[in-house]
Amino acid sequence: MAKLRILSAKDLESILRMQEVIEVVDRAYRLYSDGEAGVFPILSYEFEHERNEMDIKAGHLVGAGLYGLKIIGWAADNPVKRNLPPLAGLVVVMDVETQQPLGLVEARTVTRLRTGAAGAVGARELSREDSKAALVVGLGDQGEAQVEGLLHVRPGIEKVVACGRNPAKTEAYVAKMALRYPKVRFEGIGFERLPEQVTMADIVVTCTPSHKPFVEKAWIRPGTHVNAIGADLVGKQELDAGLLASCRVVGDSRQQVLRQGECQVAARMGLLDEGKVDEIGEILLGRKPGRSSPEEITVFDATGMAIQDILTAHLALSRAEAEGLGSLVEI
Repeated sequence: MAKLRILSAKDLESILRMQEVIEVVDRAYRLYSDGEAGVFPILSYEFEHERNEMDIKAGHLVGAGLYGLKIIGWAADNPVKRNLPPLAGLVVVMDVETQQPLGLVEARTVTRLRTGAAGAVGARELSREDSKAALVVGLGDQGEAQVEGLLHVRPGIEKVVACGRNPAKTEAYVAKMALRYPKVRFEGIGFERLPEQVTMADIVVTCTPSHKPFVEKAWIRPGTHVNAIGADLVGKQELDAGLLASCRVVGDSRQQVLRQGECQVAARMGLLDEGKVDEIGEILLGRKPGRSSPEEITVFDATGMAIQDILTAHLALSRAEAEGLGSLVEI
């Protein structure tokens, strides 16, 4: 009788570390751009506009002998109305050779870490090494994870400005992050100060569910790198489409970012096509250059790929098996 290992959020928190997940995401990007991994069309549905949505992301990593899927939902009202996190779901990991399920893993923790790691890989390859100031827009799980990943690859960051719509939540975020990273100065601002802070940032991170752009092309100074994390569904947008048309654009999946990432609006307007979008895996494999000059403006469009979830979940399952963690269920 086969046995399925199930890992909870608590299990994952004791097993996974950001630096290891950065390495896993790096490998996933390389496999994808090398033709050893692939993703299937994402199934997405909005039950209520900007409040309640679901995604099913699936893919394979033949180069790693794995395939699987992640089903995840987001409910904006959960924290206030139900005392639940806004994001919840599961990752299923399967073995290519045996076609047997290897495990079932809690998805919120996997998503938080692998997306923070994705931003870290993008910033490592595209931002200036001497970057000192970062701006983060969106202060939920990803607002924390993106800073965690960023500080792993850019330890020279001295200041992080956090922009949120709710002053109380912004203040709480700043207090929490300042305690976690005492060597970094954190400052909270509202959206009315966003234009001035964008012009002062070396690295801008956007990780919101916005359907309207809030970062203008005119605010971005030469040498800035932008991690565009929030747009992962048709209709979402955080950046001025004109910015995408005028700078170096790198995506996790060329086709996916043009279809439903930050690049989607610029693509529909005819400002951007496949020939103008590189993949981060191509840079990691040495087939495309990284940052070309200190003045270059770069954008990393990270839509999220199932292969990141699968490989991260598999790392956790392997570690859990070695340490005897999780629950085993006969199937």
